[in-house]
Amino acid sequence: MLLLPFLAACNSSKFLAEEQEILVKQQVVIDNKKEIKNASELNYQLSTLARQQPNTNFLFLFPREYIYLSSNRAKDSTRFDRFKRNALGQPPAIYNDSLTQLTIEDMETFLIYRGYLRAEAYTDLDHLKRQRIGVTYHVNTGPRTLIDSVSYSSPQPDIDSILQTELPNSFLQPNDPLNLTLFDKEKERLGRLLRNKGYAFFTNTYFEQLRVITFRRPGFADLSLQISPPRSDEYHQRYKVGTVDVYGDFQAGDIIEPFGLDTIVEGIRFRFLGSEPKVKIDALLDNIFLRPGEFYSKDAVDKTNEQLGLLGIYRFVRIGSQIDPNDEGLLNFSLQLTPNEQMEVGLDFDLNYTNRINNTGATNLIGLSLSPSFNHRNLLGGGELFTTNIRGGVEFNPNFSSNENLFINTVDFGTELSVYLPRFRDYLGMYKFLYNVPLTKDKHLLNERFYNGLQDRASTRLSVAYEYLLIRDFYAYTLADVRYGYNYQRSATSSYGITHLALDVLVPSTQPRFDSILAENQFLQLSFGEQFFASLLFRELQYQRTGRPNLRGQSLTVIGDFELAGLEILGLNRLYNALWNNDIVFRPRRNASYAQFWRLEGDVRFNQQYNPETSLVGRFNIGIGRPFGFGAAVPYVKQFFVGGANSMRAWAPRGLGPGGYVDPESLDPQNNLRLFQTGDFKLELNLEYRFKLLWQLRGAFFVDVGNIWSLNSDPDRCGSQLLFRSSEINCSNGTTLRAQPFYRQLAIGSGFGVRIDLSYFIFRLDMAIPLRYNFPSLSGNRDSFQGPSDDPRVIDGIDLRESHYWNQFDEFRLRDFTFQLGLGYPF
Repeated sequence: MLLLPFLAACNSSKFLAEEQEILVKQQVVIDNKKEIKNASELNYQLSTLARQQPNTNFLFLFPREYIYLSSNRAKDSTRFDRFKRNALGQPPAIYNDSLTQLTIEDMETFLIYRGYLRAEAYTDLDHLKRQRIGVTYHVNTGPRTLIDSVSYSSPQPDIDSILQTELPNSFLQPNDPLNLTLFDKEKERLGRLLRNKGYAFFTNTYFEQLRVITFRRPGFADLSLQISPPRSDEYHQRYKVGTVDVYGDFQAGDIIEPFGLDTIVEGIRFRFLGSEPKVKIDALLDNIFLRPGEFYSKDAVDKTNEQLGLLGIYRFVRIGSQIDPNDEGLLNFSLQLTPNEQMEVGLDFDLNYTNRINNTGATNLIGLSLSPSFNHRNLLGGGELFTTNIRGGVEFNPNFSSNENLFINTVDFGTELSVYLPRFRDYLGMYKFLYNVPLTKDKHLLNERFYNGLQDRASTRLSVAYEYLLIRDFYAYTLADVRYGYNYQRSATSSYGITHLALDVLVPSTQPRFDSILAENQFLQLSFGEQFFASLLFRELQYQRTGRPNLRGQSLTVIGDFELAGLEILGLNRLYNALWNNDIVFRPRRNASYAQFWRLEGDVRFNQQYNPETSLVGRFNIGIGRPFGFGAAVPYVKQFFVGGANSMRAWAPRGLGPGGYVDPESLDPQNNLRLFQTGDFKLELNLEYRFKLLWQLRGAFFVDVGNIWSLNSDPDRCGSQLLFRSSEINCSNGTTLRAQPFYRQLAIGSGFGVRIDLSYFIFRLDMAIPLRYNFPSLSGNRDSFQGPSDDPRVIDGIDLRESHYWNQFDEFRLRDFTFQLGLGYPF
């Protein structure tokens, strides 16, 4: 209510001349939308053509044009006035009739270009109070013209033959709606095709204007396209590759002679200033796709440029060409390769803050970590990339007061050494074998396009890693692994990570406090032992496809991860037992086991960009993991959890769930965030509305919905199992619990975030509060809830109303918020 007087005073008209009006609303109405397929898409496209846009509001309430006008007077010259005017305000969108008429012309041209040849547009003005105006653009598209026939021609016989062969593959096909934007795509396609067939200097300017003939058949158009000859010649010259000269250590300036090494390999001449090349000639040859005597191909030039650049050992790759002075049908090429620095050292610093609220106040952890790195771009002289990453971090509690509240909470150390070979190396021969297995006459078990893409764009990866994690007074573990696989950048928007051979060794150790927890929790006992993760043929497949925004500003990103361990060990184990009639379980050593599980996780992210400063972003995350064979449970380090800065932000990491179970440790004020709850199944939905506040400051309102569950009955964690309907279950303490279906165990948190965008990184502070819990409470005091023994759900006849799950906010305090500090966006 306090805002109403201020909003009422925000009258921008007092700053305007008498004849001026501010544009406050605008819309496009298609009068014949029932006759149009995808009318909403067309409506949006037309709305983007408006030459004027209404002003927006700051924090949804305060008109930006008023802030601008109220601080733009002659006396408003202070630094604060300039800040309000430039950072918070917007120049007023004063209605301009000329811009409206231009918008109408743009809309009609847009529609004609898309086949609505009789389109008409007009405006309806709505003059409002206080010198405000609204504009409605009315559009009648009329009928859409269809394509009747398509013909291509060229006076040059060899080019005409190519055109006739490619006509069935045209973007313009008979009976399709006329859309002249496809004509631009068709010119690009044909131009690229001709350049790949040797016509190196063919450009789209040689396409004559598309002829559209509509009088022969009402409602249809005949399309005719012709290629004209060059102005300076009678025909388009077709070229072959002449000489190919490679300068392997080219520096800025002219080419310096003499060369220390000058040699020809497979018709390509390599020249180096030194007598020994820093990069092996064979490695360069593998990434050069121009061969003397072959017809010129634009794709071969681009592929050479791309592959040499992907090696990472050259700062610049320049490919020049010129016509051979002795043969006009040859193009000579010069590849100038400027070396990059071979070695690089880096250092990253990370600061994080974790907060959990309980009935005694706040328990906070501050984390510090350093991550030095070292890269060598040409380790063995073949363009191999060697990377070394080291991470060391510690989390401490600045408010510790006793041995029960330790100063050092977590110690983390890790290192990873990786070598990336520049090309795909099928050492096992598995991919070639799969490609050679026929499915039909024209298809293989391994897709031909995927197989060829691997050979052209994939790199081979070898890595060794070690990690040590210590949670004081709880547990510690070491994890060492060796991996072999591939990184495949299939396109600019999609990529694969494939791991085949992998061996991981997990060695945990526990403290008495955690031993007492393990003694009462069989699920943890089964998943927390010493384990070997062994995969001989396949371990993991990762996929990511980053969506590009469409005309509506919408994009969709898909991330998938499938992991499998122990399948080969299981097969060998069962084969051994079948041959020798035994019942033996292979173990790497006493009190250890081979992990046998699979794990699948999917992540779908949606982004609706309303303007450069405002967007709605959503994420749906789902995951499932299951043991198989002799595995009793999915290893603890591979299970799912929720909570933290990038998940359910109103809860601490591993502090929520599983299901409707309440972990007494999460309510212990002395726990200091030593939480450990995980599950086999994860479901999470996050929504954020992001907007600009001022300067480089961004704001966000967010809602998080989700939880984890166990897939098997777990009496030690009563209510944790994923159920689709209410059921009575027996708990390990002898009580009976009325467990609820999974959708009643979804927790909901919400809050507000502030982000500082410093280009290189984004500093983020989110504060969140639980709105809905995963378990009900009749008293409203959830901190006093200690588990199934005093759970109101064990009482027969209790009406579990939905209101029992929601936060009542009887005493709303700042300490009820959970603060999460992070770098970058959460998703």
